[in-house]
Amino acid sequence: MIKSIFKSFLPLGIVWLFSGVYRILLVSINSKKFPDFSFQDYVIGAGFDLVTIALFFLPFVTLLFLPLPDQLERVRFWVKLMLFSLSTLLVFVFNGWDVAYFSYTAKRTSFDYFVYMLTNTETTSLAGDFIAEFWWLIVFFIFSLAFSIWSFVKLKSAPISWKLRRNWFGFLFTVTSFVIIGRGGFQLKPIGIIEATNYSSLANAPAVLNSAFTIIKTIAVTGLDDKKYFNEDDLNALFNPIQKSQGQNILPKGTNVCFILLESFGTMYCGPNSPDSYTPFLDSILNQSMFFEDAIANGRTSMDALPSVISSIPAYTNESFILSEYCANQFQGIPSILAKQGYHSAFFHGASNGSMRFDAFTAAAGFDSYYGRNEYPNPAHFDGNWGIEDHHMLSFAADEMNQFKQPFFSMIFTLSSHHPYTIPTSFKSRVKHGPEPLCATISYVDLALKEFWTKAKKQAWFKNTLFVFCADHVGPTKRWDRCSLEWTYRIPIGFHHTSLKLPKVTKGKVFQQIDIMPTIFDLLGLNVDYYSFGTSYFNNKLMPKMICEQGNLISFEVGQNGLSNTVWNEQMNGKRSSHEQKIITQMKAMYQHYTHDLITNRMTPIQKKD
Repeated sequence: MIKSIFKSFLPLGIVWLFSGVYRILLVSINSKKFPDFSFQDYVIGAGFDLVTIALFFLPFVTLLFLPLPDQLERVRFWVKLMLFSLSTLLVFVFNGWDVAYFSYTAKRTSFDYFVYMLTNTETTSLAGDFIAEFWWLIVFFIFSLAFSIWSFVKLKSAPISWKLRRNWFGFLFTVTSFVIIGRGGFQLKPIGIIEATNYSSLANAPAVLNSAFTIIKTIAVTGLDDKKYFNEDDLNALFNPIQKSQGQNILPKGTNVCFILLESFGTMYCGPNSPDSYTPFLDSILNQSMFFEDAIANGRTSMDALPSVISSIPAYTNESFILSEYCANQFQGIPSILAKQGYHSAFFHGASNGSMRFDAFTAAAGFDSYYGRNEYPNPAHFDGNWGIEDHHMLSFAADEMNQFKQPFFSMIFTLSSHHPYTIPTSFKSRVKHGPEPLCATISYVDLALKEFWTKAKKQAWFKNTLFVFCADHVGPTKRWDRCSLEWTYRIPIGFHHTSLKLPKVTKGKVFQQIDIMPTIFDLLGLNVDYYSFGTSYFNNKLMPKMICEQGNLISFEVGQNGLSNTVWNEQMNGKRSSHEQKIITQMKAMYQHYTHDLITNRMTPIQKKD
């Protein structure tokens, strides 16, 4: 009897073992991000793997132990084989996916993002590069899947007769046990993604989790929970997203805005104060700018960045606003607000139209024109992977801006500093190489910016233009000294005008992507109401500079040794200092507005007042 049960469960044990190996591979490849990953963390991860197996293999286990007449045993075998093979395939595909992809997002994949990556055009164009780089992972995936299925076929389980009472008790006990394991225990709510930080550190939580678990936990996510920490009066006293601009009378009325969003330009490899900068030209501009040395991104991906910088909508959920059900809400953006001031707006991104749904989002945000790969006149300038090479697209954008009626707001989103890090032949001898492939492409983009700047300086609109420089997110790195939470979000942000009248930034002040929109309005001297989760640099009310990480709300501030942080989630009840408690109270107020306003579609000043 015991031997029979052992044989029945052994194939699941093999799947469990391989799940641990996939974790080891992920931690090994990204060892710099998990410098203190311990055996205890591995054991905790094995626990999450066990929960995952219980969830994915519940139908298989139900059939495995269901007492049936002997005549149905052959049919049972083939259905069991199908269920076991399919469940194993899914678990290994999801976990193998993040072994290859984790270094680019630094977070476990959610269901919506997995579906997006399977259906977008970039995945197809980059498939060859990933196969070439991770061929060994594909070999291991095939081996692990084949060995697991072979073990199931080889270790045939004994028939379970429906006539014996003990078989029915065993069936009920086993299925009930798997349900309890799949819930993570007897607690009120089933174990979720955020529980990883209860058992491990925030830094190691992604490695403790597994992608099969995070995908199945987000597959049925229907939206945000409407948080109610405060009554409405107290809530708005703490934080109100309806804000009014505070014009600074620094720049002339009708100043143009040119916003350059830089792909993967983390502070680790660019910026005036970075010891490992590969952007001498950009640094020279930022040195003469309103430059924020302590600036952070509000998300980890390009799709997180666009709503943050254009509409001051941060990524406080596990999925990007662009991919969420709330993307159909009514919301504002820099272009829609500036349109009422007489501005024409245009968005430039060299990728194929439809890439990351940027064309749809920018249209909803109010851009008048979209210039993607489809609008670019010369197909020969396609880099073979992502889109039009940056030095060509930047030059094209400058030419198009010459045709715009002033004032205008233009945004140029670069793309070349992204895997597979393609550098045009004419630039290969000019770029500066570094310890990672990303470095050379950042160097290339800097040279492209210099060419753009040289061309733009000759145009009539140049002297009457506010330039905004910002990275979309931090690029991947294998450096152990750049894998902390702080470095995972640190980016350069700067505002430049040729008059050099912009104020110097106060030291020790953290700035974030969602602060850009309100700061632009103040610099332009506008008198407008707007809805924003960020606050202008010129606003005296200090609010947390907040991100969401694995279900935790985290606020950054300047400490004695760089950026320090305050972490909070609803399960944390420990004692805090008065300073931390104040920050947590503000974070909760911001998050309550975020959940309620997205759910109720109250994301404009007019809607909020109705």
